[in-house]
Amino acid sequence: MPYPPLRPTSPSPLDLAPPTPARTAALDRRRWCLGAAAWAGLAGCSTLSGRPTTPADDGRGVVPFSNAPSTGALPAGWHELLLRRDLPNTRYELVDMGGRRVLHALADQSTSVLRCDVSIDPRRQPWLDWDWRAEQVDTRATVADDALDDCPVRLLVGFDGDPSGLSLRDRLFSEQVELFTGHTVPYATLTYVWDGQAPVGSVFSYARTSRVRYLVVESGDRHAGRWRRYRRNVVDDYRRVYGGEPGRIISVGLITDSDDLKTRTEAWVGDLRFG
Repeated sequence: MPYPPLRPTSPSPLDLAPPTPARTAALDRRRWCLGAAAWAGLAGCSTLSGRPTTPADDGRGVVPFSNAPSTGALPAGWHELLLRRDLPNTRYELVDMGGRRVLHALADQSTSVLRCDVSIDPRRQPWLDWDWRAEQVDTRATVADDALDDCPVRLLVGFDGDPSGLSLRDRLFSEQVELFTGHTVPYATLTYVWDGQAPVGSVFSYARTSRVRYLVVESGDRHAGRWRRYRRNVVDDYRRVYGGEPGRIISVGLITDSDDLKTRTEAWVGDLRFG
């Protein structure tokens, strides 16, 4: 049955405090904890009621970077989601590199996410191909620790699904994200990660909800400064990570961030293709 909207029964001490700089910073941190989950889940891609904001499956794929008419601005279809007012945003732009047009991401103690809405049946197009290159990899960083959760690059795949089976904890989390950020969280998000230390093949859940999970596909700095190519079966990976069958793919996203460890990192990403 539909889950009733949740609303605070009374304001918190933080909400009642006078508008001092310290209070503003604390509110930003609280919104960030929720907003981080929103981008980690590709916020804004589906509703909690299970009614997606995108139309029924029409095979609409990921907008390629290589076909963009010029460098600099992002191609139509890609949108940046800003997360924190107290930190710089990661800089994303198109550049020409090695004879092709790719995405360049530069994070300097910063964070933000790029998102592209899609409409893909994973059973018809289960294979996801992409390549990326990380210039620096901080071997302290890992998605296994919330305080060290920086990545030179990660790729997020958002799935639709029936929320009626979600736990109370996950429902509460989703309601709070929507309340504080204005965004909603997909039913499930599979995130491919270049981690600083966790072994390839490791699986982790996001600390605040089980509906965002990480799969490490690259680890450490051994391959820093080199292009790395991947081909993943998202259906098989979803089954392994979530233990069930995936719904329609409704979005993809990219993140390069360095706000937790206060470092500088840059990465490049080629076209993302389902097939």
